Amino acid sequence: MIDASENPTGPNALESARTTSIIVYLLYIAALVNGLTAIIGVVLAYVKRDDVRGTIYEGHFSNAIEVFWVFLVGMIVAVPLCFILIGIPLVILIYVWVLFRTIKGLVRAIDGKPYA
Repeated sequence: MIDASENPTGPNALESARTTSIIVYLLYIAALVNGLTAIIGVVLAYVKRDDVRGTIYEGHFSNAIEVFWVFLVGMIVAVPLCFILIGIPLVILIYVWVLFRTIKGLVRAIDGKPYA
């Protein structure tokens, strides 16, 4: 007989996935100031992604990975454009988008709801 704590889709696994997704989102919020914690967050999201397949938290990890890559590519494009001033509004837009997606995900993870 399988104990619920040993079941990969049991309550303990779901609570662990919830906690991990909250941690990833908090690391992303911190990254808007320090820039480095996003790397820890995306690595954590990639490492735990297989563990959450088929659960309500799968979308949270997919969202976190997507947010990281859009932020990285967006900043690679926008920062050099700051020298001709068009990059400044792009950087602001990217920050607002990341903040929106991160806060939305954080609130939904705290409530135990899927990202979608």
